[in-house]
Amino acid sequence: MPQQSGPMDEFLSTPHCMAGTRGLDKMAPGSPGSSSRASSTQDSPRRDALTQMSVELAAISANMLTRQDKKELVAELRSAIREEVAAVRQNLTALEHRVDELEVQRLQAEQHQRATDLATSRQVNLLLELRRQVEDLENRGRRNNNLRQRSAGI
Repeated sequence: MPQQSGPMDEFLSTPHCMAGTRGLDKMAPGSPGSSSRASSTQDSPRRDALTQMSVELAAISANMLTRQDKKELVAELRSAIREEVAAVRQNLTALEHRVDELEVQRLQAEQHQRATDLATSRQVNLLLELRRQVEDLENRGRRNNNLRQRSAGI
């Protein structure tokens, strides 16, 4: 995978960023040849460390969300939430229709029960009236039988 070089990498790899550190050597200058060798050996670990830091910064910045990424993420979340809310609303509408149908059926059942109760009470009243009439006829029959028996014996 090729490494991406950004403005930070270019800045850190240019010699001018290291220029300020060369004058900070605390040691007295030695022989002219040894000074350049010591300086180059000191600069090499610094450059390696700076290069490593720039690579780490590039990796961190590559993993960070940009403003556009955040906007897209929010848009995706909103879209998903809207879909879920629409599904819930659809389920609620279906349940509302089912409840309405059940209420209509309950009202019809109550009306049917009232009609059945009314018919039953009428039938009970008719049955009681018929029983009263049967008892009356039986009583009359006994009286008449009693009279016939007496009249036959006279």
